[in-house]
Amino acid sequence: MPKGRQKVPHLDAPLGLPTCLWLELAGLFLLVPWVMGLAGAGGPDAQGAGGLSWAVHLDSLGGDREEEHLEQQADALAQAAGLVNAGRIGELRGHYLFVQPAGPRQAVEVQAIRQQAEAVLAGHEAVRWHSEQRLLKRAKRSVHFNDPKYPQQWHLNNRRSPGRDINVTGVWERNVTGRGVTVVVVDDGVEHTIQDIAPNYSPEGSYDLNSNDPDPMPHPDVENGNHHGTRCAGEIAAVPNNSFCAVGVAYGSRIAGIRVLDGPLTDSMEAVAFNKHYQINDIYSCSWGPDDDGKTVDGPHQLGKAALQHGVMAGRQGFGSIFVVASGNGGQHNDNCNYDGYANSIYTVTIGAVDEEGRMPFYAEECASMLAVTFSGGDKMLRSIVTTDWDLQKGTGCTEGHTGTSAAAPLAAGMVALMLQVRPCLTWRDVQHIIVFTATQYEDRHADWLTNEAGFSHSHQHGFGLLNAWRLVNAAKIWTSVPYLASYVSPVLKENRAIPWSPYSLEVLWNVSRMDLEMSGLKTLEHVAVTVSITHPRRGSLELKLFCPSGMMSLIGAPRSMDSDPSGFNDWTFSTVRCWGERAKGAYRLVIRDVGDEPPQLGILQQWQLTLYGSMWSPVDIRERQRLLESAMSGKYLHDGFALPCPPGLKIPEEDGYTITPNTLKTLVLVGCFTVFWTIYYMLEVYMSHRNTAYTQGCRNGSCHWPQRSRKSREEGTELESVPLCTSKDVNGAETQNRSPPTTADLLAPDLLSEGDWTLSQNQSALGCPSQHRAPDLLQGKEEQIC
Repeated sequence: MPKGRQKVPHLDAPLGLPTCLWLELAGLFLLVPWVMGLAGAGGPDAQGAGGLSWAVHLDSLGGDREEEHLEQQADALAQAAGLVNAGRIGELRGHYLFVQPAGPRQAVEVQAIRQQAEAVLAGHEAVRWHSEQRLLKRAKRSVHFNDPKYPQQWHLNNRRSPGRDINVTGVWERNVTGRGVTVVVVDDGVEHTIQDIAPNYSPEGSYDLNSNDPDPMPHPDVENGNHHGTRCAGEIAAVPNNSFCAVGVAYGSRIAGIRVLDGPLTDSMEAVAFNKHYQINDIYSCSWGPDDDGKTVDGPHQLGKAALQHGVMAGRQGFGSIFVVASGNGGQHNDNCNYDGYANSIYTVTIGAVDEEGRMPFYAEECASMLAVTFSGGDKMLRSIVTTDWDLQKGTGCTEGHTGTSAAAPLAAGMVALMLQVRPCLTWRDVQHIIVFTATQYEDRHADWLTNEAGFSHSHQHGFGLLNAWRLVNAAKIWTSVPYLASYVSPVLKENRAIPWSPYSLEVLWNVSRMDLEMSGLKTLEHVAVTVSITHPRRGSLELKLFCPSGMMSLIGAPRSMDSDPSGFNDWTFSTVRCWGERAKGAYRLVIRDVGDEPPQLGILQQWQLTLYGSMWSPVDIRERQRLLESAMSGKYLHDGFALPCPPGLKIPEEDGYTITPNTLKTLVLVGCFTVFWTIYYMLEVYMSHRNTAYTQGCRNGSCHWPQRSRKSREEGTELESVPLCTSKDVNGAETQNRSPPTTADLLAPDLLSEGDWTLSQNQSALGCPSQHRAPDLLQGKEEQIC
């Protein structure tokens, strides 16, 4: 082998260490300028020394080799501007990034490069657009609270099981916090002085119906039980970032309290509570109802029903008060919320509960009238709701043990407040519709999900599904109001038919024709109600099912093992929402059977009546609205730049009559006593003056002797106090005596005489007694007063 020629190593042989190091260093030196250029172009130090960059849009040349021509043109243009072409910007054709060459530069050099680049880019005919790149300030959209219990509020932000919460943080990040909305908690009072509630407290929307005064402060009792309303209020509007307890769902809303559950409750008091300050309060949160004992059938009575109806018609300037009610906690007693008249009402939003794992808790009730569910506590192994508590008696101002459907309803009320912030003109029916359209189906092996003709899935356990704050708010943002409420009421259908024992059943039918619906314009259903009168020796043995024309079944009256009441049902109204959106026309079947032991006598269906509520929407309108809402779930409309116009509300004054408070009553009693005292005193004065008048008339013609006066009295001049009424004496000084007795007129007081008698009396007095008397000291020692 010739000398000086090195052996070429085999390709598979490892390179020697010096050779490897040399190649790596060479590659590093080659890559550094390019890497630094890219860092200067788009990195975080792009505005530092040597970090200038421009985005340039070049005109397209067209042709097969357009991209190659644009690349060459970009290289030439960048070189002319004293920059380096860093390549095309993403997938934007014709857009390139020009960066400053790497290397340290003085401030003067940087400014010179900027001026040169701007001059070249601005004057080049191929540059359609250019812009110097500047750092943009962006922050991760997340909310942070210093409230110590916020990390434990899993229902707001579940970090342990992501997704098992109400999905509210996204709307908070877009400044949707319930601002401008007032929620009132109708309960046993609200401790509004506690720091989690005080800043959001609305005194103008509050009242105490138990004590009849404007302050709903709870009254501590022996059982330490009047903290319920305060806990519910904290769930809704607890103030954030005050280093105290927790955060409310709608922490920007106002919170009011109506104290009504801490004393005797009447139908009239309920009626007052449902309409109290209904032009100030937008949402009424009611976590209470009849006894959940599995045997009670009760609800609002005549006045309460009228107040609910009046609230949805006239509340919130005609858009309607929103009544959110809890479905009930009688699950362990096999209770059903269709026996609760508040949950059955078409004017309320009935809310049930699921635990952290999405299952129906042991205490929760099911029914066909339930609209939706949200989170609450479950068994002892699962977490409950963390919220504000009172600090009276044993209270600490915060609790981790709030549970039951009582905790679910306020969460729903808070989410409705978020909806009303972005769309204040939502009607009470709009709120119900949005819940139906946006609630999400939650997997639970015990749930009997059925999809109706309109495409809505409903279960007796979960309603239309789990409330989702993000979906509710985005839907509310673009929602236009549903048509007016249309209704149809059938005649009272007299049956008087026996109810057989299971497995047999009584089936009655009513067909609603197109002609029946023409007057109201009703096409699609919302609520369907059935009012029944049934006699039965054991009410809890009855099972009632309603089938809509589509075949959708609703268990409107579930059997209850603890209900042995022999009175049956007397015009009790069951309702269902399971046929929401379906066609109204067709045949409705009511199926009743007796599932209990053989009673001594059969039950009798005396009569029933069908009532349909809905609108003139067609199935096509419903499908179109569903598509529209789904397109809005990305949040693209959830900003201040987008807003649908809102119609003005009606000017409805509150007819709030004056109420006599206990303090006012005490004041009136004191004034009355004072008046009685002075009346008695005045009567005594009049009586004494009558006696003096009678004495005067009797002694006019006789002599009136002075009582003996002391020397001291004469010296002090107090003897005038003892001057008697005068006697009569003629002008010549001779005394005259009139032996006739005094007349009746003489004995009457001047104010009791007629005008003529009084004039006569005055004249007689003037004749008998001059108006001026001589002072006693001018009588020169005589003991008689001379008139």
